[in-house]
Amino acid sequence: EEEEEEDEDDNMSTVLRLRTKMPWKTCWRYLTSGGFFLLFLMIFSKLLKHSVIVAIDYWLATWTSTDNINEPRSIDDVKNKRKTYHVAVFSILSGAGIVLCLITSLTVEWMGLTAAKNLHHNLLNKIILGPIRFFDTTPLGLILNRFSADTNIIDQHIPPTLESLTRSTLLCLSAIGMISYATPWFLVALVPLGIAFYFIQKYFRVASKDLQELDDSTQLPLLCHFSETAEGLTTIRAFRHEARFKQRMLELTDTNNIAYLFLSAANRWLEVRTDYLGACIVLTAAVTSITEGPNSGFVGLGLLYALTITNYLNWVVRNLADLEVQMGAVKKVHSFLNMESENYDGYL
Repeated sequence: EEEEEEDEDDNMSTVLRLRTKMPWKTCWRYLTSGGFFLLFLMIFSKLLKHSVIVAIDYWLATWTSTDNINEPRSIDDVKNKRKTYHVAVFSILSGAGIVLCLITSLTVEWMGLTAAKNLHHNLLNKIILGPIRFFDTTPLGLILNRFSADTNIIDQHIPPTLESLTRSTLLCLSAIGMISYATPWFLVALVPLGIAFYFIQKYFRVASKDLQELDDSTQLPLLCHFSETAEGLTTIRAFRHEARFKQRMLELTDTNNIAYLFLSAANRWLEVRTDYLGACIVLTAAVTSITEGPNSGFVGLGLLYALTITNYLNWVVRNLADLEVQMGAVKKVHSFLNMESENYDGYL
């Protein structure tokens, strides 16, 4: 009995460790399904876009700092030329940022469409050429679920979640980099804040994944009961069982609402913690900016990034948890792709 209890403890620890790990191998399989060229183009365009966004803010801070310098009235022509130069560079950077935003959005959607198309094509070929023993041992509903629910997640949910996750992550890194550049002493306080953020997101991701699965599992019986009730409405009225079916519908609705309520409460829990972290970041950036020189433009830019980093941190964790759940559909599809096909060459 003691050996069995130890085995159960080992299995439980293994399950908990797997639940806290991000399925990076599955993510890589999904990204490479869209092609290495599109993957490289997406990464390059996103890095270039956020670099241009940071360059725009940096140029505005530089422009503000140079305008605050007291100069004699006799060099108004120099001031006008400098102003024209700053406006020209700012316009070029803004135009490049708009174009790169369009290119990045199109690249992400194109890669998601290509990945979904390739995964569906490969899955269909595997099922058509599957051996007979596969259909004898696999339920038909499981196969249909791969082509319906899982394919729908790969088609519609993963691309926007991936785009939002990469955008929020790069914005967070840009904000931290700009704050550190404006106030270098901020790097000292960044270590404990990073450790706190790591444990908060690790704790939230496990709970969010379980609650999302609970929400999905309680939503399916509700939809099935509603469709069955609508189809058999004449029979239900004939046997006068309206009250029983209505009560069952209310029970299933309450069960699903409870799961959704817990998921919303978990999101609010994360929001409160990230707000506290954001407040600490703003306080640290404000205190360290006092020790800096009179460069008000860069200090203001660092404080501006510190004020916006709270929302970015919240979306990074939530999108990471959503992507972890959605990658389960890719993993299920790949489990069918590893199946051995019949030795069929297309001839009778």
